[in-house]
Amino acid sequence: EGIDGRQLEKNITRASGCYRCPVQCKADLNLGGDEPGTLFTRPEFEPMINLGAKCGLADLKQIVRLDNLCSRLGVDSTSAASDIAFAMDLYERNILPDHLVGDLDLSWGNAATMEKLLYQMVEGKGLGKILCLGVRKAAEIIGNGADRYAAHVKGLELTAYHPSAIMGTALGYAVSSRGGDYNNVYASLEYSWTKAEAKKEFGTKEAVNINSIQAKGYLIKKAVVANIIVDCLGLCKVPVLSLLRSFNLENEVMLINGLTGLNLTKEDLFDAGQKIATLEKRFNIRHSTQGCEDTLPDMFMSKQGNPGLTRQNFERMLTEYYTAMGWDEKGIPPESA
Repeated sequence: EGIDGRQLEKNITRASGCYRCPVQCKADLNLGGDEPGTLFTRPEFEPMINLGAKCGLADLKQIVRLDNLCSRLGVDSTSAASDIAFAMDLYERNILPDHLVGDLDLSWGNAATMEKLLYQMVEGKGLGKILCLGVRKAAEIIGNGADRYAAHVKGLELTAYHPSAIMGTALGYAVSSRGGDYNNVYASLEYSWTKAEAKKEFGTKEAVNINSIQAKGYLIKKAVVANIIVDCLGLCKVPVLSLLRSFNLENEVMLINGLTGLNLTKEDLFDAGQKIATLEKRFNIRHSTQGCEDTLPDMFMSKQGNPGLTRQNFERMLTEYYTAMGWDEKGIPPESA
């Protein structure tokens, strides 16, 4: 309950942002205490949840310090925190062997141990030498059923959005070309578009019901393609997809035409984005040793008849997505695509 960005508002010294950006979504913090003159960068949502709730840490100031330490060490806070949470989970389940635990206290919420593990991962020492490989590879090395608790897609650790609670986001995690990263298939239209917008675009208002699987294959296709175009243009998804909810690419096509003198339509952009998505898919299929990998770990699946995401409903969404993309039932694009 204490992990709340509003709790940090009193510590903000100034808003900041990327060069000349009017959104200013960042902020500098003065945490006081033993470091009254030290400024920290306010964590984004992902590290707040991953370093906090996922690791059982409720101390906001420690979360801020650990997030800033990740930045200084040059490591991704989402994957690093997920690796640490994985180790803590295995420790609680008595799966982690003693020689890897060493003198570490891996109980939930131990900020001092989390800091030690960050340094171990960077320096390639102790348990960190294994964790720095990511949860999929670490689970293979540890064995003893550790893979059942490794939350990843295509080897990339999942972010803070729990896939069993948001159907479209769950599908987006699974089909993302780089694995479990919501920012690769940022599908905020699932919970930001109105029912009227959903009805017009997808034929059913249930497309924006996070608990429904209706039309999620088509919704995620739109999200995949829009994200690709925004990335190709070098734009930030915070103002474009989050604030403006610009998944129809009207602004983007005006930007391109105004800068280049071309006369493209938004349909041209969607066609280009789909071709890029297909190219990414072909690349993954060619180089993967584990098949298509468009799936989610069993830990996120409910039993049939229970609330939440079931394997059967997930497969229905996935099949619909493949159909929307023009791929076959195994997710393989045709030669002509």
